[in-house]
Amino acid sequence: MAIKTLVASVLLASASALQPAPKATLAKAPKLSAPKPQYQLAAAATAFAPFAALAGGQSEGTGLSLGIDDPREGTVLWAIGGFFFFIYYNWAKEQPDSDSDFFAEYDERRL
Repeated sequence: MAIKTLVASVLLASASALQPAPKATLAKAPKLSAPKPQYQLAAAATAFAPFAALAGGQSEGTGLSLGIDDPREGTVLWAIGGFFFFIYYNWAKEQPDSDSDFFAEYDERRL
């Protein structure tokens, strides 16, 4: 009987944790103005930084394209990529109705 009383008291004591949280009042959002030009320039430079690294053929500080420093790595990269392209290409040409545009074919009566 003592264990049942203990369990019941623990459940009652922890019931307050299941109450919904009080509603918080939301503050009005400040009006946003257009960002300053220097911030726009910084955002553009940050967005295009990965492309600048690839354009120069530099990666990971090795000075080599894609960081490949051994000819075998390039061979494996091309072989695996070619294998998956070959598998996908053969699968895609066997699909029915592959000469039509999926997104352009819709029933115009159902707009």
